[in-house]
Amino acid sequence: MEQVFQEPVQLSKGINLRELTSEMEFQIDVDFQNRKTEMFINGDDDLFPEMGDEDDSDGEDTLRNIEETTKKMMLASPDYLSFEELGANMIDCMSTGDVKMLIIEEGKGPLVPVDSEVTIHYAAYWEKAVIPFDSTLTMNMGAPKRLRLGTGKIIPGLEIGLTMVKGPQARLNLLVQPAAAWGPRGVPPRIRPEPALFVIVLYDVKDNYAATRFNDLPMAEQTKYEVTLRTVNALRADAKELYKKKKYVKAIKNYQQAISVLRLSRPGTADEELDIKNNKVNAYLNLAVCYYKTNKPKHVLNMCECLDRLIDTEKHCKALYYYGKAHEMLGKTEMAIKYYKKALKLEPKNKEIGKILADLDTKTKDFAVNEKAMWLKAFNVEVPATNAVYDVDATFQSDVLDMCQSLAGRSEFAKFDLPVGLTKNEVDCIKGIVSDFGCLSVDVSGEGRNKKVCIVKKIV
Repeated sequence: MEQVFQEPVQLSKGINLRELTSEMEFQIDVDFQNRKTEMFINGDDDLFPEMGDEDDSDGEDTLRNIEETTKKMMLASPDYLSFEELGANMIDCMSTGDVKMLIIEEGKGPLVPVDSEVTIHYAAYWEKAVIPFDSTLTMNMGAPKRLRLGTGKIIPGLEIGLTMVKGPQARLNLLVQPAAAWGPRGVPPRIRPEPALFVIVLYDVKDNYAATRFNDLPMAEQTKYEVTLRTVNALRADAKELYKKKKYVKAIKNYQQAISVLRLSRPGTADEELDIKNNKVNAYLNLAVCYYKTNKPKHVLNMCECLDRLIDTEKHCKALYYYGKAHEMLGKTEMAIKYYKKALKLEPKNKEIGKILADLDTKTKDFAVNEKAMWLKAFNVEVPATNAVYDVDATFQSDVLDMCQSLAGRSEFAKFDLPVGLTKNEVDCIKGIVSDFGCLSVDVSGEGRNKKVCIVKKIV
């Protein structure tokens, strides 16, 4: 019996808390280990094939693929003689020397915040190993891994190293001692109690708490250009993610907060002042887009008017476009057409604006015909039979619009002869579309089957 208790006792089935707190007896089957051994010895040979019969080629191919992938993703272990030699060329991230870092490629932004969300690929190696014992390449279908810092869910050495590099778009190596990794005993059998080399590529940094940290700063810090830029970039990145998820109201709050931060900024140079101005323009424009998505035309107009105070919107196609959108939503078709035409003049090849103008022109003419018919009917006047406005197929209108945009985009004089024998409706359609382009005109000569129509690009 004493021999039984020299090794841990394995229960044949689980027990619950109620059973532990109640009066019950536990029986130990001293022959359990013997029967367990016999079960494997006397088992069916087909269920337990000889290990030597297995083909090792699959395992070798897997290791080879991992090695090739680490090289391709710039996660391969560097050349070195020993960790001691490698660490001599690194900087200490801790006074104890438990975490050492070598920056291969510096990131573009500020230091990674301690509470941010990072997107990384990493490969971890034991000393002199060429195949990683742990890597994000074998997780999440090979996609980069998102990690939230400051939550205690990743090893301390990795977190310390990531917060001492500028991101995103950074590459670094970290040499982490067991004390700053999985502990002095490791996690046997897979994790040894030894130093590990982490080869890391930092792709993205999402600063989720930038606004909160900004609000906690004293006013003197809040007005600094660097603080402004860091906070606004974080707010804008978060707003873009919200916009992609169609969470427009939350995106609006982020852009509004970004504008509040920008208003507090006190740039020290002309370049910094221009950068702050450009950030304001982008924020107001993005707000106009979000308000358009939430069907608030008056707010869209308000954002466009704010842009008017910063830039000359007559030279800004997107601002003119959303001026047009707001007026169209408010039912002010003539004003909408006016702004759309200005936008098209700045970008003659913009097919979206050209199509909107063509559709609005058709609606306007249809409305005029219907309104006239209504009043004639109200006064008991016989409504004359008329042909439908632009009684041509959609393909014809689209082809004419494409041709006009192509001609308008040219800098030199150009003339395009249309096929002979066009119908009256087709000619009227061409004239209507050409009228939206100030630099184009229609020339008509001849009658009947000999009628010739051409579109001319004038030199402005």
